[in-house]
Amino acid sequence: MSVGKASGLSAISGQLTEHSLTAQEALHRLFPNVGLLSELDRMSISSGNRIKGMLAGKRRSSSFGGSQEFADYRPYSPGDDVRRIDWNVYGRTAKAYMRQYWDEQELQVNLYVDVSQSMNFGEKEANKLQYAIRLAASLGYLALSGDDRISVRLFQESIVKEMQSLHGRAAVPKLLQFLAGELHALESEQLKGEAASAAFTSLYMPFNSGTALPRRSGTSWLITDAMFESGVKETILSLMAAGQTVVFVHLLSQEEINPAFSGELKLIDSELGTGKEVAIGHKRLKEYREAVSAFQQELQQICAERGAVYVFVNTDVPLEETIRHTLLSSRLLNS
Repeated sequence: MSVGKASGLSAISGQLTEHSLTAQEALHRLFPNVGLLSELDRMSISSGNRIKGMLAGKRRSSSFGGSQEFADYRPYSPGDDVRRIDWNVYGRTAKAYMRQYWDEQELQVNLYVDVSQSMNFGEKEANKLQYAIRLAASLGYLALSGDDRISVRLFQESIVKEMQSLHGRAAVPKLLQFLAGELHALESEQLKGEAASAAFTSLYMPFNSGTALPRRSGTSWLITDAMFESGVKETILSLMAAGQTVVFVHLLSQEEINPAFSGELKLIDSELGTGKEVAIGHKRLKEYREAVSAFQQELQQICAERGAVYVFVNTDVPLEETIRHTLLSSRLLNS
């Protein structure tokens, strides 16, 4: 990263104060620990293999171009720019070889955030919806600070909100205002029971449309609790067919992983609105924990078989820790 710790924080704060109060509130809502921004300034999103693109950026692409990073030699051919001849090699071999350099392209980062009813679960900062939006804000900040291009799509049974083609550090305030504003609206709608009423049982529902898929190759982060009856395989394959490296971020709260309640209860399906009365004891909780573990393993296998990256996140773990350890150790981020 070219922007240092102190300059990065002061730059973003300066930009936000030039906007309305809502922009300042967006910063504090999404980054209650503003020190995280300083850490993000020392990181970047990994692009994996060399990438192809049409626009200039800071990433090494799979094509040769005009950057200053040496790539390889090739024999001289009539018509080549003689300024690219390596005369030191010519002096040793009496043969003309051309110096080639890596082209530099930007990375297209696509953020897909599940904002369905089941995501609005968990207390305070462990709330899955809030956690997912804050994670998207962090990834977006990383990409924009690294001079990459991003798009953000929030989805339920369809793409409900989107912001496309943001580029450069100057776009950070716009990103934060968008995400914080949508988070507030979603929480208000779901609190009042005004959220979409359609049964969202297949992850593929919002992706079964050409407009939902990226037009440029890049990296797509899919952030969801994966509480669907079907559609995970189809969604991953659709994104990969669109030229995407897919990162599947699976969020669950600690209460969902290892619930502490027991007794005679009525459980309500947050997506369908249906209920079921159950008696929960030690045996039933053990079966539940085993089912959750098996589901995680199934998702991990689905991703592995299709070349996607699976990342599990417990939302009771602070976001800062998830970024520092889980994402860095998975080599999804570079430090």
